[in-house]
Amino acid sequence: MSAWVSALGGSPRDIAKNEWLLLERADLAAVVAAQVDGFGVVAAPGAVLDQIRPAPPETLLDADALASLLPAGADPIGSADLLFSERSPRLSPLCARIAAPGDAAAVRAQVSPAEWEESGIDQAQRLWTAWTPEGAPAAVAGFKQWHSELAQMAVLAGRGHRGSGVAYAAAALAIQEALAKGLVAQWRSRQGNEASLGLAGRLGFTQLGVQAAVRLKG
Repeated sequence: MSAWVSALGGSPRDIAKNEWLLLERADLAAVVAAQVDGFGVVAAPGAVLDQIRPAPPETLLDADALASLLPAGADPIGSADLLFSERSPRLSPLCARIAAPGDAAAVRAQVSPAEWEESGIDQAQRLWTAWTPEGAPAAVAGFKQWHSELAQMAVLAGRGHRGSGVAYAAAALAIQEALAKGLVAQWRSRQGNEASLGLAGRLGFTQLGVQAAVRLKG
């Protein structure tokens, strides 16, 4: 949870179990709330914090419910499940290795712009690719180090290859590398994305938290 607090501009020394840390951020054009393993944090401009202060945790972590408490024009960005792992998954027998130039672009051509953006592949610092038996890139995975302790995982399979194990194969290598660097692997899955949650479970992730965000008007 300390990484989330730091990302939102707070000090990890201020968090307490089963309590919420409210962070005033005049520069933030959104409300961002996260709870991990009983520790909660919410960041927003001061006037907005006053509005949502009485809200129960289940409202803070539901982007639609949170937006209903805010001034007209508030736009729910969404809610996401946060999962974590500190154990290397079993590697897949499918062919996967460090990505070559052009692999990510080949997978990107197989998906929609929204799927590409949601995957987070663009932010990954290093990528791994899983291949079809014919030698074509079928899935890419990687991670971005987030503050000092977390590796935010990213994975995406081409539309014609989902359910074939290629996303698992690429992600398993990326997770192995993240853990070898001493990081905790974090998996962020948009609520309702059952395929993403299922893959995370097969890779050994455990859900410990939820995150929600609402964009403020203006």
